Amino acid sequence: MFLQALYEYAHSRHLLQDPAFAKKAVRWIIDLDASGKMIGSGPIDTSTDGKRGKIFSCPRTSKPKNAGGVAEFLAEGLAALFGQDADLKGLGKLADAKRKAREANNAAKREAFRVLIDDCSHEVPSVKACIRFLDAVQDIPPFLCVQDGEWWLTPAAGAPLKLGADNFTFRVAGTILLEDPNVCNWWRRQYRAEIAETAKNVSKGRCIVTGKAGQPILDTHAIKIMRVPGGQPTGASLVSFDKDAFQSYGFEKSQNCPTSQEAADAYCIALNALIDSDDTSLKIGNAVLCFWAKETPEAGILMTRLLNRPAPQQIAAFLKSPWSGLKTKPPQSDTFYSVALKGCGGRVAVSQWIQEPVEQAARNLHRWFSDLSLSIPQRPPSEKGKNDSAKNDDEVVFNPLSVFWLARTTVREKKGSGAKIEAPRPEVVTELYRAAVGGTTPSLALLPAILLRLYALLTNKDYRPIYDESRFALLKLILNRNRKDSDMEIKSGLTANTTDPAYNCGRLLAVLSATQRKAQGYPKGFSGVAERYFASASTSPASVFPMLLQLNRHHLEKIKKTGDGNAYEEISIQDILSQLRPVGELPPEFPPHLNLQEQGRFAIGFYQQLAEDEWKRRTRFVFKFLESTDGDKLQDLTLLQESDAVAFRNGIDSIYGSPAFQEWRKNKLKAAEQSEADQET
Repeated sequence: MFLQALYEYAHSRHLLQDPAFAKKAVRWIIDLDASGKMIGSGPIDTSTDGKRGKIFSCPRTSKPKNAGGVAEFLAEGLAALFGQDADLKGLGKLADAKRKAREANNAAKREAFRVLIDDCSHEVPSVKACIRFLDAVQDIPPFLCVQDGEWWLTPAAGAPLKLGADNFTFRVAGTILLEDPNVCNWWRRQYRAEIAETAKNVSKGRCIVTGKAGQPILDTHAIKIMRVPGGQPTGASLVSFDKDAFQSYGFEKSQNCPTSQEAADAYCIALNALIDSDDTSLKIGNAVLCFWAKETPEAGILMTRLLNRPAPQQIAAFLKSPWSGLKTKPPQSDTFYSVALKGCGGRVAVSQWIQEPVEQAARNLHRWFSDLSLSIPQRPPSEKGKNDSAKNDDEVVFNPLSVFWLARTTVREKKGSGAKIEAPRPEVVTELYRAAVGGTTPSLALLPAILLRLYALLTNKDYRPIYDESRFALLKLILNRNRKDSDMEIKSGLTANTTDPAYNCGRLLAVLSATQRKAQGYPKGFSGVAERYFASASTSPASVFPMLLQLNRHHLEKIKKTGDGNAYEEISIQDILSQLRPVGELPPEFPPHLNLQEQGRFAIGFYQQLAEDEWKRRTRFVFKFLESTDGDKLQDLTLLQESDAVAFRNGIDSIYGSPAFQEWRKNKLKAAEQSEADQET
């Protein structure tokens, strides 16, 4: 069904209108005059980012390249143009026999490239300039050199650059040959001749994709799948049988999956198109996920964006009405497809394949975001992280509920300002994507990695757990989907009336930590009870909390002596302890040990208590701000507090993050610091 779905995608999206050409990045243009002499000191760089180069519609051969000695027409690398291996270090590591075979293949590839250009030059005279240039280069052109076992290129403008697996092409007398209509028409005729020749030399059979009988069945599928993480730079095969263990009933190579030329081209072109577009694919670490809807392209694009870049407003609109942003609602007959791929050298492995009605996929995604939802205050502009609005080295923008950032909570953060983000494991990405679009339940085996990273992060003085939405949202989803009837259901906001011991212990640690910080005057970089005892308190509460409660008495006394008042802290602690008392006024009973799921609920309780206290703190500040600036707005918010809690908190967030409030708060802090300095004087 996977190949059939790709075949249908290629036809429905009109990807096969010109199968003789394919989109390909070409970084270097060798500029020639009509006589074949190079203009300038080196090739012209077409890249804007110093990486891939400009995308051109390039001729593509239908001949399989695994046998060697096959080149593309006009757009190729070092081996085809000059017979030089692009990977000199890799070549040097090979045994003599393999090295000589590779060098022979490079020489054959160079000859094949020259033959194609020579054949074209008989019909398109301008192409003869390329032949003259290639014949004039005996070994290495002057703009190339080798340094420390790597190729370096001197471009037409700028300093020398290290050469990657880049493609070259030609411009003759001001015309790029890839864009010359006469050259393109010649190649179309050449491509049709290749197809006809292939059909003569292969057996006939029934195509497994189209079901048509009497079709020429290819031994190998020429088009490679590109840009799959873990695959080869030159591409990888989705259908490949090159070992006896992969073959059945005496069939050889791709005869084990009999596919016609038309179907093979269609599925390969379709999959490459899906991977190339950010609207239909999501690359995370060593995996790539592709999504599309059969009849409604907009529906597939919407769901891809929700998994890749889910903005809070977009999530809210989707939860309210899934298809509100589309021009047309998908028909009930529409089908949603998704696939997870990873590269294994020369092959593409399918990790997961999901096919379901679009409406079912939308319901699963609706449930996904509902399960991830947490009632937390937004991060104010003054506390934005570097990844919130700007891209880092891996070009990943912070989206806390995207699959990438959720999966990233299971891996360690690399230290240092220039450190790249560590990629999540492919199996974790696949599991989360299945939970999102397939409605499955993620394994509890993810919990240890999430919690261990939390323990480590709490020792970082710059870590603010309240803004680690990805970690706690994923914890909430995993715990709720694996919940037994006897376990508490974790809500989006704080559950103050639960008797769950683990959840209440987490809440208690949050309040004890806040009390200690208040007693110490909120010092920066302070390592308190939460940072020191979180791991032990979340696994063996009975061995930690009696000591922490005794220590807390001193903190309460200190707060009382400073005149700040400790009523709120005392009431909060007593309310939580009342949920831990089995009967009446007996001392609270703390669990001796917590299992893995209970440790997760402990962490959620800790987090939601922090969020609730932050909401109350912000509400107090905003009310004070409005008392002195906008009495009408204060009255409206007060009424909203009683009628619509969600709208009320959105209003608090909006005002708290406003420039006017931030300026008011800044002035208040300055005034307090000045007053304290005056008192000391």
